[in-house]
Amino acid sequence: MRENIIQVKTVAPDGRILIEDDWYPGGLPVNVTLADNVYIDTSYGFETFRSRQKDGLFLDEATGCYGVVSFIVSDEGRVSSGKFSVLNSTSIVCNKNITIGNHCMLAWGSVITDSWVDAGKHSLAARRELLYAAAKDPARPFPFFREALPVVIEDNCWVGFDAVILPGVTLGRGSVIGCKTVVDFDVPPYAVVSGSPAKIVKYLTKDDTEAARISALTEYLKA
Repeated sequence: MRENIIQVKTVAPDGRILIEDDWYPGGLPVNVTLADNVYIDTSYGFETFRSRQKDGLFLDEATGCYGVVSFIVSDEGRVSSGKFSVLNSTSIVCNKNITIGNHCMLAWGSVITDSWVDAGKHSLAARRELLYAAAKDPARPFPFFREALPVVIEDNCWVGFDAVILPGVTLGRGSVIGCKTVVDFDVPPYAVVSGSPAKIVKYLTKDDTEAARISALTEYLKA
């Protein structure tokens, strides 16, 4: 049986979390909280993490961040992920609040954002000024507009590669989002969404109950 890899992390004198053998020396901000067995391939994805909240980011037990997950988080932003979730080359764009449940999988290139530039609400001059201000700042902060709507991804969801989850959306438990799908509406539990524009194409059988989990574990232990 393959042995689990335990990632070694240490705390620097300034409170940052340092990942052993990380190719990028930045470390994780002090307001990032990691539960047991969380894996993060590199701290580079936190260079755009600017949250000043005490609980700016929480990753629960055995969640993994692979392929440089980008945490683009404003000073007011809060992000949390449940247990045993996989974030793979995902971009998390958070101005207020993004919540990811247990056993979720976010595939390559997916974007989860609680903020969006609505050209109909913001003039070209206002958008230009925002970009100029960001360009003049040596830290090059992401140019957030102040409108934000919380995003909730419930347990056991799968977001396909290059899919985009827009502000205010809730993905119901067990739902699946097809690749390159842009979702701007709440998705019911166990729905499969794909296409352009996005639409519900089918519903999955509810097979992720506690009874089903115990049955699967029992069969596994018999093997």
